[in-house]
Amino acid sequence: MLPCQMNCPHYCEGCHKTCAAWRALQQRQHEDQQRRKEYLRRANESFRQVLYSYRQAGGYIGSQTGH
Repeated sequence: MLPCQMNCPHYCEGCHKTCAAWRALQQRQHEDQQRRKEYLRRANESFRQVLYSYRQAGGYIGSQTGH
């Protein structure tokens, strides 16, 4: 079900294909997703750098199984 189906007074079957409000919503969602992906990419890179420096310093033991 489309989100606009319940609360858009102009809704009719297939109207989302040409609706400017629907396109704007899709664009906002796409931009939000891109921002989230970039944030996660940066966080992952930062984590990798910290983990690498711990390993270089000998402070990282790895996952401890059996505890």
